[in-house]
Amino acid sequence: MKKLLFLFVFLSVFGCKDDLDETILVANAENLEIEDFIYKAMNYVYYWQEDVPNLADNRFSNDKEYTSFLQSYDGPEDLYNNLKFDEDIYSYYYDDYEDYNKSSQAVSLSNGMIFGLVYVSGSNTNIFAYVRYVFPNSDAALKGIKRGDIFTHVNGTQLTVENRFELLFSNKTSYSIDLATITDNQLEPTGTTIVLNNTQQTERQIYLSKIIEYDNKKVGYIMYNGFTASQEEDLKNEFTDFATQQIDELVVDLRYNPGGRISTTQLLAGLIAGEHAGKVFGKIIYNDKLRNQNTKVNITNANIQLGLSRVFFLTTQSSASASEMIINGLKPYMTTIQIGDKTSGKDVGSAPVYDYVDNKGTKNPNHKWVLLPIMFKIFNSENVGDYSDGLQPNISLPEVLSNLGVLGETNEPLLQKALEVISGAVSAPLSISTTRTALPFNEIQTEPGRAVFSPTD
Repeated sequence: MKKLLFLFVFLSVFGCKDDLDETILVANAENLEIEDFIYKAMNYVYYWQEDVPNLADNRFSNDKEYTSFLQSYDGPEDLYNNLKFDEDIYSYYYDDYEDYNKSSQAVSLSNGMIFGLVYVSGSNTNIFAYVRYVFPNSDAALKGIKRGDIFTHVNGTQLTVENRFELLFSNKTSYSIDLATITDNQLEPTGTTIVLNNTQQTERQIYLSKIIEYDNKKVGYIMYNGFTASQEEDLKNEFTDFATQQIDELVVDLRYNPGGRISTTQLLAGLIAGEHAGKVFGKIIYNDKLRNQNTKVNITNANIQLGLSRVFFLTTQSSASASEMIINGLKPYMTTIQIGDKTSGKDVGSAPVYDYVDNKGTKNPNHKWVLLPIMFKIFNSENVGDYSDGLQPNISLPEVLSNLGVLGETNEPLLQKALEVISGAVSAPLSISTTRTALPFNEIQTEPGRAVFSPTD
């Protein structure tokens, strides 16, 4: 019998697991081997396994019934999507684990333009994009694209919910965008079309880091856009500079951070709150089959102590997963002041599940699928979790398209509000609702937040 292993970072995390039943497949359908892998993986590691009737351990009475069930779906993708819990919007997969490896290292085809997607007012189909930020010296930057720019069409086609992935997230080497403006809450084309070229790039997750002199205080500001293990040294270097400069306050901008590795989140916790290194930062809770894998993760000792009693976090509804874990995990140890919008509400995480054919970590040569199903829930040291509705800010100040501001500048609305609290001009009670006239557009999710479990030595 083939062995099915789930290796996260190294083999010893779960070790070798026998197949979840004694099924021996006799059909020779092209995708049956992949579907068998998908089903057995979901039956074993999926957090909501008990809530999905088709994943019940007694679902099939014999091999033939099981094989017929797999063959009833229109390929592996269809099976995977139909095995998910109704409320699960986060489990995903790659049909080529090389793409996953690149993604986890922030490597992708890019023109340097990072954008959000928004529904057009009055439509549940048409969408438009607004530019969140642009990497310096990128193709987009060289062609004049800047934060706040808006485009409605790609390659001459109106953006919709259905075509957004095909138009914007394919492996095409270039695409054109048609710019627009908003006047009286209505989109109006400018008549300008720009062709952007994509090349393989590694996105620098620290977009901006600086020390701001404000009201006779040194304020460390860092905009961090992804918890990526391969860039942890960059994170350490920035906080080493903060410590050397003896900052008085810290603002961590997570407004566009969808998450990443828990081990990197532990590191950031240690860089922010080094005085509490070694203390419990989070609790990882699996399904009943894996309850013996439930574990606690600690604040990493990064040998940096900033001596801060509080930290400011800037958030939007795009702040997800590890971004939420850092806020929730630090609350027992220091004052956290959250400014912006409520977060995404991803209080669960996943780990990559490969189809291994032996206990040496040999991947199945017949396919390259890797699954990232939701496998655990996250709580802090005080057992506080269950924030699927998002973490509510202390000061509610959603971004608005009419006044995004310049990231890192003292008059950028979210950063400005943090500086006002630091100066004492504004207090930070449990919750403040700041009145702002927002445009009637609802942002949609572009990618799921990610929390990848990476046990530390």
